[in-house]
Amino acid sequence: MTTEQFDNCKQCLNRKKGVSEEENICNLKGKNIEFENTCKDFALDNDIVLGFQNKINAIKPNLQRANRAQLLIWLVSAVDIISVYSFYLQYELLCSLQNNEYVSDQIISANDTRVQIIGIIYLIVFFISAFTFIQWFRRAYYNLNIRANCNHSESWAAGSWFVPIISFFRPYQIMKEMHHKTTALIKSNTDEILDNSNSGIGVWWGLWIITSYFGNYILKSSFKAKTIEDYLNNTIAQIVISIFGILLAVITVMMIKSYSLKEEKISELEKRKKTPENLD
Repeated sequence: MTTEQFDNCKQCLNRKKGVSEEENICNLKGKNIEFENTCKDFALDNDIVLGFQNKINAIKPNLQRANRAQLLIWLVSAVDIISVYSFYLQYELLCSLQNNEYVSDQIISANDTRVQIIGIIYLIVFFISAFTFIQWFRRAYYNLNIRANCNHSESWAAGSWFVPIISFFRPYQIMKEMHHKTTALIKSNTDEILDNSNSGIGVWWGLWIITSYFGNYILKSSFKAKTIEDYLNNTIAQIVISIFGILLAVITVMMIKSYSLKEEKISELEKRKKTPENLD
């Protein structure tokens, strides 16, 4: 296999992700990789983009999706802040009940109605926010797949959030890969010194695990609460989870903004390279 053939194999969607050895690169069972000239499976792969100019033309704009995702995340954060205050009022109400103080049925009913309305609003805003974030996330990984040899297909950037077990680690792996490879692309074309650590992504993912998995557990436990003490403990847990949600929103917005700036930087560098001698 020639160097040119191997370079084609590394771009093929039939390759084994993350594998760089010639003898193990192909994912097709029984495939003889000692082909002549161009592999027919590669030639039939319409998703493969070759050539500098073709790659630039295949890149899709992502700034608007980034801005939309950030806006919705701020809205989720705003509802989280309201939730903290609402649960604090509920905590005080429960403390009054625990101390055998008189609380009218109207106040209890108003509290329950307020909590339910805020909960419904939160779910609506959260799901819309999740949709816009995944839209941005998938588009970002699609563009990176055009520019570099990524470990997964772009569909995994969306699908990995919904597959049991895989959703526990795959989105983090993709986000980390996006961070490293965009940084490497910028470094290879400039003298800029960029931070390449994973600490921010690790904090982001840790907060996501806490707010999603523990948040679901706390929500389910609220339906099992029977005593005032159970409701008090659940209310405190809801306040803590909402605070973690606010922190998660801030870090997520910072991460999207940081990556979006890198994307725009790479696009700018590609435009500078767009000269006749660079075109394939």
